[in-house]
Amino acid sequence: MGQFVVGFDLGKEYSQICCWNGTSNGPVSISVVPGAEKYRIPTENLGLFLKKALRLIKPYGKIHEAAAVVFSVETLEEGMVEQIKRTAMQMIGVPESRIYIQTRQESFCAYVLNQPKEIWRHQAVLFDYEGELLRGMVLNVNPHTTPYLARVECEEKWEKPLSGLQQPEKNEAFQELIREIFSSRPVTAVYLVGEGFEEKWYEDSLKLLCNGRRVFAGNNLYAKGACYRAAQMANRVMTAAYVFLGADKISYNVCLRTPGAGKNSMYTLLNAGESWYEAKAWCEALLYDEPVVEFLFQPMQGAEGFKESLSLEGLPDRPSRATRLHIEVEFLRVDRLRLEVRDMGFGELFPSSDLCWTEEVELT
Repeated sequence: MGQFVVGFDLGKEYSQICCWNGTSNGPVSISVVPGAEKYRIPTENLGLFLKKALRLIKPYGKIHEAAAVVFSVETLEEGMVEQIKRTAMQMIGVPESRIYIQTRQESFCAYVLNQPKEIWRHQAVLFDYEGELLRGMVLNVNPHTTPYLARVECEEKWEKPLSGLQQPEKNEAFQELIREIFSSRPVTAVYLVGEGFEEKWYEDSLKLLCNGRRVFAGNNLYAKGACYRAAQMANRVMTAAYVFLGADKISYNVCLRTPGAGKNSMYTLLNAGESWYEAKAWCEALLYDEPVVEFLFQPMQGAEGFKESLSLEGLPDRPSRATRLHIEVEFLRVDRLRLEVRDMGFGELFPSSDLCWTEEVELT
């Protein structure tokens, strides 16, 4: 069957599932009723939802063997990542290293950037109408950088509560939002998602949307976007390399200077664009000369980089390259990371001193 990956979209009331296996050429939306397009599954709580998901996914593959599982959520709140990962490991048996969490904004980006380039060569707009709230968001991709830089614009004024409005008033509010977003943007494609668009109340607005643009409607975009990301993490699809600049993404490459390999040699520990709660790495290195470890921080765009030197005070005096160091970096939040260096000694000749040096660095 080949590698199997799964993407979940976790909503407050309803959730959806997409998978990709060796026999499919892309994400397959899983319906609650075989043969019908009924993709919404009551969420209730994560544990009960995953219990239902196990049964629904079974015909497509063994989820505990999935190469990657991605959960898409509306917003990332404190403790949410740990809770989702812990529950997923318990319920579906996937190891933590194969579980990823991302926002719906990133799922929107992943979905669009896996479509033909003419879809996103300018800007793509998504309108989400769930419950009584209509929201707009804009995907911007800079194709002139390597890798491409992608970000999603969301503004508070692009949220329109439609509760209690009659059809003509809804249409008017939607058209107002369309004009506001489209007035100064070259929009190539528009996506309509959410149960609010299932009723045909927006025919006049649709005419405005279709003026030279491609318009797509459906309710499984976020789950498919999560599935595309899962396929990317499992190296199943090759798309133009891009970095998503979300609010939860680190904006610096974190590198270690390696003087023994040349004056300007560096070893990259973390890449800009990773989610801060997944951004952790370690390596081992031999101390070349001075008892100092130098970290370099290179911004993805804009500002100049900087360095941070961690002095290994108290380290026993040893010959060059006779000290093995265990080096770890871990982000504590999107703009703060922790550096840790531990003395491992060098065999029986130079035993470890058990010394450990830590420092926290603010990235602005």
